[in-house]
Amino acid sequence: MAASRDNPRSTSSRDRRKSARDPRPAPGGDRRKPARTSQYMIASAGPGVSGQALAERLNQFGNIEILRTHDRRDAIAPAIAVVRMSDDATAALRRSATGTLIIEPDGHLRAASFVGASSFFPAAAMMTALGPDLKVTIRIVSEAGTPVEQAAVRLIGEQASIQGLTDSDGRVDLTLQGELPETVAAIFVNARSGFWGLWQDRPYLETDAVNTFTLKPLSLPEALDWGGAAMQFDRIPNQCRGAGIRIALIDSGVATSHKQLTRIDHGIDIRSAEGQSWSKDPIGHGTPCAGLINAAPQTAHGIRGYAPDSELHVCKLPPDAHCSDLIAALDYCLQNGIDVACLGFGCERGSALVEQRIAMAKQQGVSIIAASGNSAGAVLFPACSPCVLAVGAVGQMGSYPEDSPQAAQAVVATAVAGGFVPTFSCRGPELDLCAPGVAVIACQSPDTYAICDSTSLAAAHVAALAALILADHGDFKGSFAAKDFQRVERLFQILKDTAQPIGHPWQTGAGLPDAAQALGIWSEQRPLVVPLNVGLREMRNAIRQLNEIQLGASQAMPFEPLRGPANVTRLPLNPGPLPFQADGGGKASIHELKAAMVLAGLAAGP
Repeated sequence: MAASRDNPRSTSSRDRRKSARDPRPAPGGDRRKPARTSQYMIASAGPGVSGQALAERLNQFGNIEILRTHDRRDAIAPAIAVVRMSDDATAALRRSATGTLIIEPDGHLRAASFVGASSFFPAAAMMTALGPDLKVTIRIVSEAGTPVEQAAVRLIGEQASIQGLTDSDGRVDLTLQGELPETVAAIFVNARSGFWGLWQDRPYLETDAVNTFTLKPLSLPEALDWGGAAMQFDRIPNQCRGAGIRIALIDSGVATSHKQLTRIDHGIDIRSAEGQSWSKDPIGHGTPCAGLINAAPQTAHGIRGYAPDSELHVCKLPPDAHCSDLIAALDYCLQNGIDVACLGFGCERGSALVEQRIAMAKQQGVSIIAASGNSAGAVLFPACSPCVLAVGAVGQMGSYPEDSPQAAQAVVATAVAGGFVPTFSCRGPELDLCAPGVAVIACQSPDTYAICDSTSLAAAHVAALAALILADHGDFKGSFAAKDFQRVERLFQILKDTAQPIGHPWQTGAGLPDAAQALGIWSEQRPLVVPLNVGLREMRNAIRQLNEIQLGASQAMPFEPLRGPANVTRLPLNPGPLPFQADGGGKASIHELKAAMVLAGLAAGP
């Protein structure tokens, strides 16, 4: 029996069924070795097939384990069955179902995780060890001498590298093959929370003693941190807080135990039936992003959520997330009227079935903003989709201690105006924007704060700004109020056209978003005409992809969707007056007047 179309998890005990299997091995097969199985997504190539009908058809083939189903979404997004089957069964199904079924590997998603030393430090050469193993004990303590538990310690040698986590006494034993204390190039230490990390070049290490390293405590900022100031969040009125906008954070969950995140009460665990499991974040990846978007303001120290009055929904993906889990999360967005979806997961290879769900979400006004990825390579999927806004990371010089891992990143990074692009940030022609993603002070589970580096944090900055624009920009109270593809493209246009260019587009996209410019605080009104066919290419592309994948349904290689920067409208910006005055009583300062003249082309830039 297929799962209900109203359940985005689409799992139940009745969904997990196994067809009868032939116990005999394949000719020439090894009786002692079980057949290798893999996970796939299967959809009907014909229209109008429900999830239940698809499951019933697959059961007739045999040798297929149906894990769960996702029902169809209008004509563009077909019903999908998530299955597990052997290589032989897959090949047989492809042969027998040519032209009638779409069969895709259910690719693994990975978090655009907070990076470690290996992401920006040159990899050690793989060589044959010529000497004895180097065994050292590292102890990490605070300035008060107390042990720091769960700190990640990494040693980089000339031939190899090794890493580990400290225990309750702050200790970790590490062994480097074929190294000497003198050949250790660097040590990197990253605390889970509460401290700045540590970077030492050519550290002094002893093999017959405990090597102690001290971390600097993390102090919460009294004012806006560097990222908020760089994006001009301090120039917008205090009343601009994202009220009435729904944001879905598709990530590893959110620790609502954090004192600044207790108001978050909407969410779902994509895989688990446990009601509140989405409100826990043992990985610690989603909680920092949630804080940047939705953290409740505090009177003294703390993190500022840039859209604190928005309604945050948590879509928790499992550690072993697949593309099918992303489909379930997008279904949740469609069912719950989400305005902005912030995605911190991705994979190298695209999926036509996921792309169709993304196109459906865009048609219904869901603006998807995704991290470009932290693999130092090409922009990950689905950030690379033309229907999605891809965001890379940038850092600012001097926003970190000189002996921190962030300082090491800056040494090998690409310099841009006012900062640098860290090597871990994925880049390419599909990149749309960049945002703060290095040395960001963020909330951390269960109720602490941490220094984080990630393109996921950059995407969270932009998602928060998107909520402010949707809530208070005049366009979204008039011509673009309807939740459709035009609304999405207009939002993306405003974000990109008001961004400040700071580097090469393949590294920084259109540039760093400017909150004040995006909200039209300095802009004048211009006439606006809305074309009727803007964005219809996404619907046509998705349908064309469905037709093409039908033709290639018997092929073993999955279809690769189109790549490119997010499609936007090409209309004059037309920010209506804000429903409240900007700080300063609405009188333009000299700085604002100069900025307006520069934008109008009447004066040279600084």
